Amino acid sequence: MALDRQEGYDQIKSKIKSSKEYTNAKQKYDDVTKKYGDALEEKKSEITNQLNDAKKLAEGYKKEIKSQFEELLDISALTGGKGGNTIKYLKRIFLKTINKIRPEIDEIVIGELVNALGCDQQQTYTGGQAIYIKLKSIDLFSLLKLDPEETAGKIFYEKLPAVIQTVPFSMNKELYYRIQSGQPYSIDNGQLYLGASGQPLFDIQYFDVHPITGVPGGWFKVTLQNRIDGINKVFEFMRDYYKSIKIFDLHSVLGAIMDAISGAVSIEADYGLQQNTETTTFSLYIQRILGLCFDNATEINVSGISKLDELDSIDDSFFELTNLDLRKIENKVSNIMNGVVEFESCDNVKLPVNSTQISNALADLTFIESEIDIEAAGDSLTNILVANPQWGGFQFDAQVKAAIDLDFLKLIINGILRAILTPKIILPLITMFKAIAAAGADLIADAIEKLKDFMLKFKKLVINIISKIGALFVRELFEIIKKDLFSLIQQIIVDLAREKADKKLIIILKLTQLLIVAAEFIKDWRRCKSVIDELLKLLTIATTGFGFEIPSPLLALSQFLDGYSATRAFIGTIEEMQKMGIPTGDMPDGGPNFNMLSKFGDLKAQAKESAESGKLEGIALPGKTFPNGTTGSLKVTGKSI
Repeated sequence: MALDRQEGYDQIKSKIKSSKEYTNAKQKYDDVTKKYGDALEEKKSEITNQLNDAKKLAEGYKKEIKSQFEELLDISALTGGKGGNTIKYLKRIFLKTINKIRPEIDEIVIGELVNALGCDQQQTYTGGQAIYIKLKSIDLFSLLKLDPEETAGKIFYEKLPAVIQTVPFSMNKELYYRIQSGQPYSIDNGQLYLGASGQPLFDIQYFDVHPITGVPGGWFKVTLQNRIDGINKVFEFMRDYYKSIKIFDLHSVLGAIMDAISGAVSIEADYGLQQNTETTTFSLYIQRILGLCFDNATEINVSGISKLDELDSIDDSFFELTNLDLRKIENKVSNIMNGVVEFESCDNVKLPVNSTQISNALADLTFIESEIDIEAAGDSLTNILVANPQWGGFQFDAQVKAAIDLDFLKLIINGILRAILTPKIILPLITMFKAIAAAGADLIADAIEKLKDFMLKFKKLVINIISKIGALFVRELFEIIKKDLFSLIQQIIVDLAREKADKKLIIILKLTQLLIVAAEFIKDWRRCKSVIDELLKLLTIATTGFGFEIPSPLLALSQFLDGYSATRAFIGTIEEMQKMGIPTGDMPDGGPNFNMLSKFGDLKAQAKESAESGKLEGIALPGKTFPNGTTGSLKVTGKSI
C-alpha cells in the first residue's frame, strides 16, 4: 500500500517500467539465443519510443500538481505497447466515450443543479410571479453576444434550430432571439414554453434595462406558470425543463477543446481581453478541482501537496489566483491576442494559429448528422492546426503533434464543462434560486458579474459537477489500463510457470483475469487512493509468490514455498538499476542491450545450477513426530527450488 498519493503513482510507474523492460529484454534474450541478431538490428523498439515520448511530453508539466486523470494518462502511456493505447488511440477512444457516458453526465448535471437549490422534492414555488434574471449572471462565457449564424456562433450554439415544441429544444438560440426581438416567447411562438412533459413552465422576455429598478445591463423577465395539478414543485420544474433540452452538444465540446488548445475560436470571434481572461481562468479552475481527492481521512493521510482539502473544507481561498497563476493566464491571453500558440514541451516555441481554417472546420461539424461521424471528424481537428502552411520549416512537427494530442486529451473535461455551463443550463437555477430563496436572494444572484462570482456562490455545485464528470473519465481510463496491465503481466506469469515446470501456475492466469475484470469495489472514482491501491495490486500479482506443495515424501513436512525465480530476480534488478538511472532499455538503434541480457543470462545460469546441483541440509528438531511414527532428531536433505 502506498503511504500517499504521489508515492502510489510513482510506485505504479516504477513497476510498470521494470515489468515492460523485462518483457522487452526477455524477448530480445530469446531472439539472441536463437541467433536472430541481424533481424533485431532492423527492429526499432516501440516501447522505448513510447517511454521517451512520454518523458518529453511531460516536461512542460513537471512543476504542476497533476490531477488523477493526468496521472493515469502518464501511466497509460507506459502500459500501452504495440497496438496499445498510445495518445492517438486514447484520443479516439475518449471521443467515443463522451457519447457513451452522456446519460451519466446528464444525470450528474441535473442532480447537482437540483441539489444546489438546497430544497427537498416537496419544495414549491409560486406560479404567476415574475423573476428578473441578470444577463451576466447566466452568460458566463458571453455566448449570447455571438450570432448563431456566424462561424463562432455555430460552434457554441446548438446544432438544431429553435423550433417550438421540439425536444430537444435549442434554448441558447432562443435566448439570443429573445434579446434580438425584445418580445415575450409567447407572442413570437403562440404559447408558453413547455417542458418535456408538455406542461407550461414559463414565459420569457428580454429588456436592456430592468423595467422596475431601471438598472441597465440586460435582464430576462421569467414569468413562472402553474402546473396542471396546481402543485408547483421545484424538483418537477427543474427536471421537466432539463429533459426538454440537450445538456450539451458534441460539436461544442470539440470547439471548446480546440479553443483551449489554440485560442482559434476566440481569435476568430475577436474576443477582448476580459473574455479571454475569463475563459483561460476557467481552465485553471478546472485543473484545480480535478486535482482534488475525495478520500476519507481514515483512508489516507498525506501532506498538503499530495492531497488537497476535501469538499466540505474548501473556502473562497481555493479560487484565489497566485502570482504564478496570473503570469500563466497573462501569457496565454497574450498569445491569443497575438494569434499564436505556444508549446511548453517544445521549448516554448510560439507558432501562428490558422484560426479561420480551424473555426470553419468546427462550424462544419454542425452539418454532420451522425454523432459517430462527428467523433471521426473531431479526431482530425488537431491535424488542421499542425498543417498550417505558416509552420513551414518548423523541424519538430511530430513532437508538436504529439503535444497537441496530449493536450486534447487533458482538455476533454474542460471542453465538456464549457459546453455545459451555458445560459440555458444556468437560467432555471437562478430563476428557482430567486423564486424560493429568502430575502436577499436578488442581491446575491444579481452580484454575479463573471465566472468567478458564480463559482464562489455555487462552489459545491461547480466542484461536484466537475469532479464527478472527471471521475467518469478516470473510470474509463482505469479500465483501459487494466486491460493493458493484464497483457503485460500475463507474459511474466507464463515465464514463472515455465520456470517452475508446474502446470498449477497456469491457473493464476485465469484468477488474474477474473480479478482484473471485477474491481467493482471502487465506489467513488474521485478517491485517489482506491484507484492507486487497485493498480498496485494488479502489478503485484505477477511477481507475488503463491507457493507450491512439493509432493516428494522426503519433503512431506515442508511449508508452502515460492522458491527462487530468475524472472523475478531480473525484474527486481531492472527496477533497482532504473532507480540509479542506469539505462535498461534497448540501444539507441533499437538493438538489444547486451549488458541487460548478460545479467539475465547470469541469473538463469544460477537458477539452472541451483536446480541441477543445489542441495539443502537440515535437521528436524527433537519432539517432532515423523511420518514413520518415530520421534527425535533427524537429519534431512532436500532441494532448493
